[in-house]
Formats: sequence, structure tokens, C-alpha cells
Amino acid sequence: MQALRFFFFLLKKSSGLILVGCLLLVVAMGYVYKVTRNLPSIEKMVREGVNPSKYTQIFAADGSTIMSHGKFHHANVPVKDVSPHFIDALLATEDRRFYSHHGIDPFSITRAVYQNIVHRSVREGGSTLTQQLARNVFLSNERSIDRKIREAALAWRLENQLSKDEILELYINNIYFGEGAYGIAAASEIYFNKKPSKLSVEEAALLAGLPQAPSAYDPFNNLEASKKRRNEVLGNLKEVGKLNEAQLADAREKGVSLNQAGRGLAASDKAPFFNRYVIEQIRSHLDLDEQSFWQSGLKVYTTLDTRAQRLAQQAVVEQSAAWGRNGLKQQGALISLDPSSGAILAYVGGKNYQQSQFDRVSKAIRSPGSLFKVFTYTTAIDQGYDPREVYVDEPIEVDGWKPTNYDKKHRGEMTLSQALALSNNVIAVKLIQEVGPNAVVDMARRMGIQSTLNPFYSLTLGGSSVNLLEITSAYGVLANQGVRAEPYAIERVLDIDNVEIFRHSPVKSDVLTRSTVDTIVQMMIGVVQRGTGAAANIGKPMAGKTGTSDDYRDAWFIGFTPTVVTGVWVGNDDNTPMRGMTGGALPARIWKQFMQSFTSGRLASEFDVSYSKPVDYEVNPEMMGEEVSEDGEIPEGALEGEPLLQQDPSLYPDANGASQSGPNPTGGPLIPDGQRRHSGAVTSGGNESQQQKQADYNPPALPVAPLSPRPRPAPIAPPEPVRIPDSER
Repeated sequence: MQALRFFFFLLKKSSGLILVGCLLLVVAMGYVYKVTRNLPSIEKMVREGVNPSKYTQIFAADGSTIMSHGKFHHANVPVKDVSPHFIDALLATEDRRFYSHHGIDPFSITRAVYQNIVHRSVREGGSTLTQQLARNVFLSNERSIDRKIREAALAWRLENQLSKDEILELYINNIYFGEGAYGIAAASEIYFNKKPSKLSVEEAALLAGLPQAPSAYDPFNNLEASKKRRNEVLGNLKEVGKLNEAQLADAREKGVSLNQAGRGLAASDKAPFFNRYVIEQIRSHLDLDEQSFWQSGLKVYTTLDTRAQRLAQQAVVEQSAAWGRNGLKQQGALISLDPSSGAILAYVGGKNYQQSQFDRVSKAIRSPGSLFKVFTYTTAIDQGYDPREVYVDEPIEVDGWKPTNYDKKHRGEMTLSQALALSNNVIAVKLIQEVGPNAVVDMARRMGIQSTLNPFYSLTLGGSSVNLLEITSAYGVLANQGVRAEPYAIERVLDIDNVEIFRHSPVKSDVLTRSTVDTIVQMMIGVVQRGTGAAANIGKPMAGKTGTSDDYRDAWFIGFTPTVVTGVWVGNDDNTPMRGMTGGALPARIWKQFMQSFTSGRLASEFDVSYSKPVDYEVNPEMMGEEVSEDGEIPEGALEGEPLLQQDPSLYPDANGASQSGPNPTGGPLIPDGQRRHSGAVTSGGNESQQQKQADYNPPALPVAPLSPRPRPAPIAPPEPVRIPDSER
């Protein structure tokens, strides 16, 4: 009897579960129907192919096209007219069960999930070739459940309406291969100047490897990565039995012979480093893969000044050649901004994009050397220091660290203004001890430095690395009377229907008082009129600072007029020394050529330094050491007071890769307040509460809120994009 009651109980419960399951199934089917009821027409796609009006373009500030892809598309090629090597390589790499599944392959999905779990990263995708076709040609790359359902439904429909060879033909004639080439015929011509039927096994493997990441594996721009990918595809052919061991070894040994005339045949790219910077931002914002980006029909309007870009590229290349620094590893970079709006005017990430695609403007993290002294001096002036205060340049020791000057000489008494003009190391270290390393980190953060900064005394000499974009933008605060404008490259974006989907909104913050910024600008004028930046002087109102890192590994010059701020970096990609190269040499000459040309014929604006404290940057021959030569080269041992930091362990990782503790990283006012005679060897000091405060220090995030209670004489302009006419730049 009890068993019978239990049976009826289960029957009652099961009926409820079945009912709930049926309801959920109906809801799910309704959702799927809603999502898939307006799928694109397969017949229209087969008939018309790729729509050429859907290709994305990037425009400069003057409306001219600086990048476009995809205007190169041949008539469709039947599968029988394509080399079997390519078909084999494509299927072995993208979809080995293509001829046995019906658009969706549960086995491949399961295998991909397993591999990704095992490797704890996305190592393999489970999409079939049919699903890829549905996504890349018929749909978009939007990452959503709706799109995945539409993709699966469309793949199923494709398999029902078309034969396998018809699906394969659609795929190979519409997939993106990079360099603006859509379809196997265009790719064969651009890369090898061949018909698809003539491709060798090595060439076919290279092309079959491109669709996964066309830019990353582009053989014109990254031959080694392309060859490595080709060899992976050749390995796939071996796994599926299309090559034996000897054939695989022979194919992998062969080089890559490209059709050099094909480079740029289907693409316009007048500012390659800048364009990649823009593409990276757009793709991240819209969550698009590369093919979807180029096929989305976007119109991207940017801030780039085409004249500035041309002059910047010329300056980097021509001055590097004049100084005999045109080797592959010997690189230079330049970034120029409108400090009032943050608009990027010119962007040169290296001397030759075809030879090296690494972006040294936003990607390279290098020691700024004495460029960082500006943040220390700005902190001091903001705390009330007088630029005419006298310090003594003399031997000092801090917890066993003995910072020295560029030429290892000492020149006695000098004012803070003179010390900055001569880029004196000893006085910069004394100053950061007084104002505190954490205060300098905070100032750098407020002005725009976002890279990791360690609050050690060596920070003032370049002890923490930065990139060229952020530190040039930070200097822009000084050019813009204390207001920070976040740098940006994209003004607006229109979709394929010319509907605006993005417009830049200025991000500005009030960082410095007019008294502080005007005083620092006056001091930095001395750098180019009397100090280490003399070779950059363009004969117009300008201010700047040189920087050279330890052992001449990095050389910098950042300077600004009231309307333009420009930064230049020179160095070796492998971080090897450059034999006496300082920021006042080649970087200053690159800066001068660019800025002289860019500002030529334009009315020179004067700096408004009405709120500056009195500044004395006159220097005498005893302070200078040797004069700057007429050609602008600073002789070895002359002016540049750059860091000699080998004795500072804070700059070097320990055996485990962790940063070592530097000499007294606690900071704090080691010299008592009010006793600023600034002479004698400095030893460590401070109290426990200060040390604990520094140990717990976390730099504030950007952007920062406007400062208070230090009011500015005039309010910040309304938050609208600011464009300065060419005639006033």
C-alpha cells in the first residue's frame, strides 16, 4: 500500500515537472522564432556577393581619406579552379568535419570547450566553416546570445539550401585575407601575383592561415609571424594525411616569396601607426573582430592633421638619417597634440611601419630620464618653493646611493631655475627628498601619467618607466595654463546609414594653479634658451625639457608652444645603449625640424605667464661646462644632467623579477622645514608614521577632480571639443 501511494506521488510530481518543461520549451521556441524570423536572404547573397559600400574608411581632420580597405574584389572563383592545396589547408585548419556535419558540429564544440578549459584560455573555436560564413558574410560579430542563435539558424538554413561545394565557394570568395583582399582570387594576386589554381602547398598554407587574424599574420608587415602560422597550417595538413613527414619538412624549410607590387594594391594607409591606434579603440568600443570592422561600413572621422603627419614622418626619418641612425633597431617616435583639446595632430610610432609595426608612442614603456624632473619641480613650486632659492650641487649620499650628475662634476651654488635649465641631478634628488616622492607621484598622476610609478627618490631621475603619449600629454597641462585635456584621436563615427554612433566628449580637469604653471613654464623656457634644450630652439615662444636614461638607452625631448605640445623619443628596440646620445641631441633636432615646419608662416603666440613668480635661469660658463656647438650637438660631458643610476637598486628587479627596495623609499621631508640652505650630504630620516603612510600609498585614478581651494583667475571653458584653426596653430 505504501509503495502504491509513493507511485501516485511520483506520477503527480512528474506531471508538474513535465508541464513546466513544456512551458519552458514553448517559451524557448518563441524566443528562437523571434530572433530568427528576419534572417538575411541567402539567395540575394549568392546572387550579389559582398556589398562594396560596406567597407569602413578612416578620415583625417580635413576630411581626406587616410585609410580604407576592401575595394579589391574579384569575380567569384569556382572551387574547381582553386588549388586543392588551398582547399585541403583551409579544411584541415578551420573545419575538418565540414563534409560530415550539418552546419553545427557538436563534436568540434565539445573539443574546443575541453581544450580551452585545459589551457585556461581561448585556444580553439568550435564554429564550423558554415557558421563562420554566416557570421562574417551574412551577420556581424556582435557578441550576444541573439547573434549566436541567428548564426546557428542561418548555418542550418545554408546547409539545407546549398550544397557543400556551394557553401565552400561562398566562403572562399568572401572571406577577408588582409591587405584589403576579399576572396581567394584577390588574395592570390596581392600576395603572390598568381591565379588561385597555381598556388603551391606553401603558398596555399600561408593564405589558409590568414583569416584567423589577417593583420597579425600579414606577411608584408610581419613575415616571421606569417611564416610561423603557415608552418602550423602545414602541420595540420600532415595530421589529416595530406602531407607525409618528408613533404612537411621540405615545405617548412622553404621561404616566403611575396609579390612586393601587391603591397597597398587594395588599401590606402597614409598614417599606419595612427590608424592602428584608432582601429584598436574602435574595435574595443564596438566589440568587433577585424573582418567585421572592415565590413561594417563605418566612417571614422579623426583629429589627424595631414600636414602635421607628413612633416612629422619626414622629421623622424630625415634627422635619423642625418645622424646615421637608420638601422632597424634604432628607432624614433613623435606625438603632437593640441593641448587645449587633447586632439592628436601627428602620430609617428616608428621610422618604417613596413619594417616594424611596434607602436613606440603608446606601447613602448621606457625610462624618461630627466623628463621626470619637471614633475618634481612642479610639485615644489606648487608647495610654495621659490625658483630663486639657492641649492648646492655637491656630493651626497642617501642610504649608500650616491647620485651624480651627467659628467660626474659638481658646480656649487645655483638656483632652482638654473638647476632645471642644466638638468642637475643632485639638486633634483635633494628637492624630491624635501617635497616627498609620494607628492611627486601624485602630481604626475594628476597631470596624466598612468603607468606604474614607484615613490623612490630615483623617480626624479627616471626611475619609473612611461610611454611617450602619456608624458607628452602631461606636459600639455603646462602648455594649457594648468588644465588637463585627455588626449583623443576620434572625433565621431557614422554607421553604414550615416547615423552618428559616437562623438567625442572632452574630458578636462583643473590640475594646477596659474601661479604654479606660469612659474614652471618660465623655468622651462630657460631650458631651451640657456640650458640642455638649446638645440630645439625654433626662435619662437617655446618651453621644453630634455631627458636621457641610464647608459644612453633612451633620449627624449618634449617641448611646447602655447598651442602645440610635441614629444620625441629616440632609442634602440633591444634597449641597448646609444653611445652618448642625449635628449638635447637627435630628439631635439627632430623636434626642431617638425615644429619649425609646422608653425612656419603662422602667427607666434606668446606665453601668458602673468602669474609667474620671479625666475632666474641665467647660467654662467662655470655652470655650463662646455658650450653647445653650433650644429646643436651637445658634446659628451657637457650640459645634460642625466641619471647615472646603476647604484640605485630600486630600478632593477631581483632574481624573482620583483622590484628591490630603493634607497629610503619612504620619502618625507628629510631636511627640516624652513632650513632650505640645501647643502651637505643628505642622509635618510623621517618618522614611522610617514613611512607607514608611504608604504600604504596608492596613486589616485585618472581623470582627477578639479583642485580646490586654489582658485584659477578664469573658469575652464565649457566641455565642448576645441579646434584651433590652422592659421593660429
